Amino acid sequence: YPVKFRQSPDFYYLTGIEEPEAILVIVGKTKRTLIFANRSEPWLAEVEGPGIFEMKDATEIYGINRIYGLDQFFHSNSLANSNKMYVPLTAPDDVQFARNELLSLEGNSLNHPLASSLSRHKQAINKLKEWQPQSTFFDINPILDDLRFVKSPYEIERMRMAGKIGVEGVKEAIKGTKPGMFEYELEAAARFIYTKRGARGDAFTPIVASGPNSMISHYSKNNRQMKDGDVGMMDYGADYDYYTSDVTRTWAVSGKFTPEQEKMYRCILEARNAIIAMMKPGIKVSDMKDVAAKVYQKHGFGDLFDDYGRYVGHFVGISVHDVGDDETPFVAGVVYNVEPLIQDKTLQTHMRLEDTILITANGAENLTKDVPAEIDELYALQKMKALEPSK
Repeated sequence: YPVKFRQSPDFYYLTGIEEPEAILVIVGKTKRTLIFANRSEPWLAEVEGPGIFEMKDATEIYGINRIYGLDQFFHSNSLANSNKMYVPLTAPDDVQFARNELLSLEGNSLNHPLASSLSRHKQAINKLKEWQPQSTFFDINPILDDLRFVKSPYEIERMRMAGKIGVEGVKEAIKGTKPGMFEYELEAAARFIYTKRGARGDAFTPIVASGPNSMISHYSKNNRQMKDGDVGMMDYGADYDYYTSDVTRTWAVSGKFTPEQEKMYRCILEARNAIIAMMKPGIKVSDMKDVAAKVYQKHGFGDLFDDYGRYVGHFVGISVHDVGDDETPFVAGVVYNVEPLIQDKTLQTHMRLEDTILITANGAENLTKDVPAEIDELYALQKMKALEPSK
């Protein structure tokens, strides 16, 4: 289906350039930065606009030394006879999936009887090794992960805006929810706000689940008609200038939780609040899990927390499942999505809350706090008038 081009996170992080098929080369000895890009055919430039190769002043705009055509890559003197080459030996990530997730998806796709035996990424690495057999190859991804782990003021500014846009969209989706509506109506309300507020697109495929659909953690069909007694859940986020937000709220379609639903919800709400309250530099994800475990046990859901792998969230940034190590202590500038959840297979009910949290020098800042999470505030928001298309 038609989608807007989005550059590879690592490539964009290093360059700020949107250019399909481009190759970035940084030469350590000479401290030169080179881009190899397609030369657009005249007809293609007329249809899609000029690429970076045809851009005036591109080297000054992006702070690079030289732009070459892709056809010159294997003839570059800057790369010939290199003794060391740092390349992404492990799987790259994208806006929706982390490196390990894409590696798993790649393995599944290559098991298809008509698939190639090697991914495009691995084919590229093999070509480099054939071209420069004397060179030793090192994986650059750990270096990039360390850089991306801590967000700069530039990145934090964009993540704050992504959070604001995400908040406004989810709030609009909650307004006026009632039995008889379809899940896609809530998706449409949120996406309208995202586009209106300047998001470049979705941070990931929106999840709008009601009733039994909530049991599918990454449900995306969003086509069920919601019924009285259902729990409604939206997990959605905006991509603003290449930085993402990720917000989840769960609410009662009828306007009021059942006693069983409310018990589950109060557990994840307390867990969410307890986790955010303890987040600061020096804390690790394992510490957050220990705090959450006490809350789940208090509410009688300790076994369900363990069954779901003591899950409490994920890192977020250029990718919605961003780089980060659960055992690395937080420092100021780390952004983590707190996501406590409960899944009860007997009741066929899944509930979760999710907020984007920035670690600051003295604690934590919730970038998505303006979507109500307290029960009475959720009920009040749901009663507000929703946007309606003109008749």
